[in-house]
Amino acid sequence: MASKTEQILQALHSLLKAIPSATVLRNFALPTRIPADGLIILRDGDPGEPEQSLGGVGGCYYQHAVEIEIIVQHGDAAQRQSQFDDLLMTIASALDADSTLNGLIFGMTYGRPAIQLEHEEGAAPLLGGIIELTLDYETSSPIS
Repeated sequence: MASKTEQILQALHSLLKAIPSATVLRNFALPTRIPADGLIILRDGDPGEPEQSLGGVGGCYYQHAVEIEIIVQHGDAAQRQSQFDDLLMTIASALDADSTLNGLIFGMTYGRPAIQLEHEEGAAPLLGGIIELTLDYETSSPIS
């Protein structure tokens, strides 16, 4: 059986994979080719140090920082920006629709990503950003 942390990350990955028209990966290096409909990469991030209740009775509480990287590639600037914004809004809708990942977490917080534009000679520019997502949850022990 997977640890609670792994169950949460799998649930988040499944939630993102349900987004139509984008390729979703987990903990992958940036590929040399970006799919036409955009790319979403879930990065497991850092669970941080657990907070334990006084006296060591009860579970361990985490505020786990994960990253959702979004990348689109298109030669037309307006189309690239529109595609990025559409993908961003679709991700936000999916996160808001299941903010507890079917009860696995207490909730999540996130904000709009900083945008980066990158251009490599001979290729259409890349537009990307990273959504920093904080997942609040409890486990029965620091390693479960």
